[in-house]
Amino acid sequence: MRSRSRGTTTLLVTGVVVLVLGPGAGAQGPILVRYPYLQNVGPDRATILWATRETGPGAVEYGLPGGAFTRLPAAQRRLPDSLTGLSFPFYQYQADLYGLRPNTEYSYRILHEGRPVTNDDALRIRTAGPGPFRFLVFGDSGTGSPEQRSLAQLMLRERPAFVLHNGDLAYPRGQFLHLLTRYLDIYQDLFKRAPVFAAPGNHEYESDNGEGYFALHAPPSETVPLPERGRYYSFDWGDVHFVSLDTNLPLARAIQGTGAMLQWLDQDLARTRRPFRVVFFQHSPYPTSVHETDVTSAQVRQHIVPILERYNVHVVFGGHEHSYQISKPLRGGRPVDPGAGTVYIITGGGGAPLYPVVPRPHLAYAESAHHFLRVEVDGPSLTVQAVRIDGQEIDRLVLSLPPPPPAPPPPPPPNPVTVEAVVNAASFTPALAPGSLISIFGRSLAAAEARAPRLPLPQDLSGTVVTLNGRRLPLLYVSSTQINAKLRFDTEGPATLRVTTPVGASEFAVRIAEAAPAVFRVGRVPAVVRLTGTLVSDQAPAQPGETLTIYLTGLGRPEGQSPDSGSPAPAAPLLLARGPVQIFVGEQSITPLFAGLTPGFAGLYQINLTLPFTLPSGPLAFRVVARGTPSDSLTLPVTATTP
Repeated sequence: MRSRSRGTTTLLVTGVVVLVLGPGAGAQGPILVRYPYLQNVGPDRATILWATRETGPGAVEYGLPGGAFTRLPAAQRRLPDSLTGLSFPFYQYQADLYGLRPNTEYSYRILHEGRPVTNDDALRIRTAGPGPFRFLVFGDSGTGSPEQRSLAQLMLRERPAFVLHNGDLAYPRGQFLHLLTRYLDIYQDLFKRAPVFAAPGNHEYESDNGEGYFALHAPPSETVPLPERGRYYSFDWGDVHFVSLDTNLPLARAIQGTGAMLQWLDQDLARTRRPFRVVFFQHSPYPTSVHETDVTSAQVRQHIVPILERYNVHVVFGGHEHSYQISKPLRGGRPVDPGAGTVYIITGGGGAPLYPVVPRPHLAYAESAHHFLRVEVDGPSLTVQAVRIDGQEIDRLVLSLPPPPPAPPPPPPPNPVTVEAVVNAASFTPALAPGSLISIFGRSLAAAEARAPRLPLPQDLSGTVVTLNGRRLPLLYVSSTQINAKLRFDTEGPATLRVTTPVGASEFAVRIAEAAPAVFRVGRVPAVVRLTGTLVSDQAPAQPGETLTIYLTGLGRPEGQSPDSGSPAPAAPLLLARGPVQIFVGEQSITPLFAGLTPGFAGLYQINLTLPFTLPSGPLAFRVVARGTPSDSLTLPVTATTP
């Protein structure tokens, strides 16, 4: 049979549509035995498949409509004659396009040995992307019947973004020839611009264990175990996550523990963050007619349905029953409130002979009719319309996502200021007394390092303020991790210290005792000096009868009028420590010559004493006791003069 149209000759060879393209084609041009069709389209990619009778380099040229084209060589392989059953070679080409823009339309054309072999201006690809979109669903179609062809024409007018086919693409046994003539040929005009995402049915497995089906499809393969790639997969389009399952051999293997499909399904659904989740496959879990006792459907119900419902899959498209059936929302096989379960839709009226429908309690509606499904996704709604072969709507389902919860109020800005410890500046213990010098440790305590430039001490350094029970303390030094400050003389007992900076504040509870004597150190050596100003050390030990000065803090409030909190202590009158102060060196108790505030300093105390002539040589333990409170025990090196 031969016809001509616009310089294209179409021949029918052993039941396969063969295109000889180009004017006066014959021996001048390659013979396309499979027109281009689309697979694996995503936001940034697309796969194009076609086949010829002649070998030779093939390529795809593609680009934005009206713009420059990019040429991409295609991979070629000859399918075995034992698989195709054809009387001529079948060279299949595959071009994988990457780096495409989301939600963008591209033009493309096929080349053979550098010459275009398609001149169809309708060769277009639109990539996946955000926003509303339409897709079609059907199954149990591949008989070549008039009903199948009529539905194909109806679907062509829908201009969908893509098509889902839930199995039984070619009857009676899914032979390669029938996959060409009863599947790809019939939907040629649809599949050249709308990618088809298919699931294999049981009839595909009846010929060569599905090898013909797998040879003609290139679905997504990410995350799928290598031995089972091409049998099941998932992809995203807009706000929907789609999963295609193979309920034939992979399901049987998974149940037996030799396949990974069920584990993969669980992990795949756990990963997705798309608001809608849609799954499709051949064997419906809830058949009601011819396949009501089907063993595979029972296995789907037992092993797949619990996973789907665990992840709140919204819609499951199945086939196997040649009719239209839609369930109520189900969970565990029982009807539940809308939004609380999964809706199972059987769309098995794609062209094969119809089966009767049987009412069941779980069904919302059923009709024995040739049909396809039109699905519209727009924002928070997914609408499924069943369209009969006469173009009339059979049924409609609208699924709506619940409105998002109101946004919580913005959290308060983080407070990076943290006070972790408040200690005596000499002993680094929590023992504090009025007028003591203290050190504050923490995080983000000041914006920059700063020191008090002079006396009296300031109450603000680098924007940092320290208060004790709400009253400001004078500051000697601030940095991001440490503050040195001086306590006031008029506070005792429990108190709250607060550090305030331009970025936040932090509080710390302290206790102020009457006295908390603590001797300063110069490195590791106690701050004990001679009248000459030299430091007593192991290399220069003190001698019995020598007069020394001990510098410390924590002797508490002095006698008389205390100076202003940040002012230096006066030289006259000297401010003596209040209460008894005693020094113990070795076994001997020494009464100081003077104990009180160091003139000209803020927060510094000193004790002047004369060592007894009876002190022995050696490193002698010494400590200061003020108002009954001892300091830490320190060591004083002494060398006694030999008489």
